[in-house]
Amino acid sequence: MRVREALACSLNVPAVVTLSRVGARPAFYSLQKWGFKFGGSYDDYGAGFILGNAGIRLVDLAAAYAGLARGGEAMPARFIESRLAPVTRMASPDATAIITDILCDNDARMRAFGAGSPLAFPERIAGKTGTSSGFRDAWTAGFDKEHTVAVWAGNFDGHPLGGLLAIKAAAPMWAAMMNLLLRTDHPVPPPPATLVRRDVCALTGLLPCPASTRTIPELFLPGTEPKEDASSYFSANGKLLLPPEYAAWCATPDNTIGAQVRPEPRILSPVAGAHYQIDSILPRDQQMLEMTSTVPGNVRWFINDLPVAPQADGRTFWKLQPGEWRVRAISPTADLSEGITVE
Repeated sequence: MRVREALACSLNVPAVVTLSRVGARPAFYSLQKWGFKFGGSYDDYGAGFILGNAGIRLVDLAAAYAGLARGGEAMPARFIESRLAPVTRMASPDATAIITDILCDNDARMRAFGAGSPLAFPERIAGKTGTSSGFRDAWTAGFDKEHTVAVWAGNFDGHPLGGLLAIKAAAPMWAAMMNLLLRTDHPVPPPPATLVRRDVCALTGLLPCPASTRTIPELFLPGTEPKEDASSYFSANGKLLLPPEYAAWCATPDNTIGAQVRPEPRILSPVAGAHYQIDSILPRDQQMLEMTSTVPGNVRWFINDLPVAPQADGRTFWKLQPGEWRVRAISPTADLSEGITVE
């Protein structure tokens, strides 16, 4: 799951994974710096705040999205124009431009919301929904070039909405307001030229390889664009290869793409510790050993640290020679070696 699709579709598991990488407590403190005035401390909520168990104010949500619209400059909401408010740089303009582009991308949220959701505009309009724990609150927030709009739907006594998601409860009201504001024609500007644009493999987010069935354009901060292609994530028959922790999922009907569990990296041929005998009668050119492994993608082979060139079809053969040999297979994801003997 790519970040673009995960954010656009409001998927919970990628949000939890992201939180585990950046740290729950630092993330909570960063949200406070953005202007969220939580009713309690981090210890009151734990990591569950990322999924909506912490109470926030609608005005703070609107102010935070306005900070995105300003290119990463957070400022508390103010109700009197003459009152000064501190401005805090929370993220770079380029980083917020990528987030804004994702929030404008109707194709990226197609899987969750379909093509004709209230978030879908022909113009570039940034929008995001959110539903709090227990379906108590439905939110939608977003912006065009000049306006930020946030909508809350719910019951004032905190009674649940009966399983109603924000895309049905809050998004239609938000869309009505945005359509009214769009009469002044202020769509979100396109991403700046300072960002790096690359076509990537739609499944892996890496550079496309021959097995990539679909590519999409993506934006990156300079220096963060992918350098390797996706070949190591595909098997010889073109199936997506996933780590062992995906084994249970791969066995379910949810695996509609036919993904397979990546096999344990090992050399298949030659077998470790094997002894080979050169036949004195057969021509030496016919006594060759094909070198294969479970490692996907491009593998470089070495015999006693000397490279063995592949054939035109990609297969690699080594002509048997007497001696003790160290066979080595190297790829972007593996470095394997084993010994054989030839007499």
